[in-house]
Amino acid sequence: AVEQWSEEPFLSKPCEAFFPLFAHSPVGQAPRAMASQAEAPAAVEAAEATGRLSSGARNLLAGSISGVACKVVEYPFDTVKVLQQTMGSQYSGALDCLATTYRGGGILAFYRGIASPLVGAMAENATLFVSYGWMKKLLKVDEDAATLANPVPVWKYLVSGAFSGVCVASVLTPVELIKCRLQVQAGAAAAGQAAVGQTYSGSLDCAMQIIRKEGVRGLWRGNVACLAREIPGNVAWFGTYEMALRGIQVARGYGKKSDVPLAYTALAGSAAGVCYWAIPFPADTVKSKLQTDPRFAGRAFDDVFRTVVREDGVRGLYRGVGITAARAAPAHAALFFAYEVVDRQLQRI
Repeated sequence: AVEQWSEEPFLSKPCEAFFPLFAHSPVGQAPRAMASQAEAPAAVEAAEATGRLSSGARNLLAGSISGVACKVVEYPFDTVKVLQQTMGSQYSGALDCLATTYRGGGILAFYRGIASPLVGAMAENATLFVSYGWMKKLLKVDEDAATLANPVPVWKYLVSGAFSGVCVASVLTPVELIKCRLQVQAGAAAAGQAAVGQTYSGSLDCAMQIIRKEGVRGLWRGNVACLAREIPGNVAWFGTYEMALRGIQVARGYGKKSDVPLAYTALAGSAAGVCYWAIPFPADTVKSKLQTDPRFAGRAFDDVFRTVVREDGVRGLYRGVGITAARAAPAHAALFFAYEVVDRQLQRI
């Protein structure tokens, strides 16, 4: 007997016209070789028959909610990171930057410009988890059937992470452009200096001024640098998370990934967050320079990279990495914990 391979929908039916690859599509026929392979389509059909959410819908919802959890935790640290990257000569270190910013505007100074990143975090994480899940499906990753004796190949997680990085960069670039400009403006005000460039009253005003001056394309200023950060960063992010969970499986003797207690997902997420930022951090520094410093407007990624090294040395590429790693651990622990909690609850609906 033969059967057509089919997947549950990645996106809703209206989107299938625009994303034909995401719809049900036969990709070949193969004999049933294992009982688990025969059970997978039946499980999908049963889920659809009972009206349960598809994996794509779960990734969308769980990713959005986990993005909010992450952003609330990490944003004050991110503000300090951006100020160190762009105005590093004004501060003796992370603690001095923290104290100066607090004296200049109180706790709210650390959350200046959060509206755009908060919406962006929802879109970012939804995009990350949906695209990551879609690529895993394309690579025929079946985590329900995978065990310690027959695990998912690591390369499939890494390729899926790289693909998610490509997808998310287009979402992140305008969000981070607005965020960085508002953070620099707030930092200059806290330090008693005039803001460099234009003054913005908020996220929407910042976006409108950029569009008026540079056109819609101006919102994607720094996109190449964002790609240079997101592709290796998400390979490291998802790869570290999956490998950390597998290590916990081995150490604790859990047969399947789903058997790992939720508390351990926070630990794995913490490690993933640190690796995500530690590896592509120089690209993030270049991105911040491109998006906030008028000197670098219209200049190429490699040109800005060389300028930073020439002016500040290699150390300049890593300015702010300490505070970034410190924020990544708790923020990404919250992110992955929230994602797994929401995803498991949605599977019961």
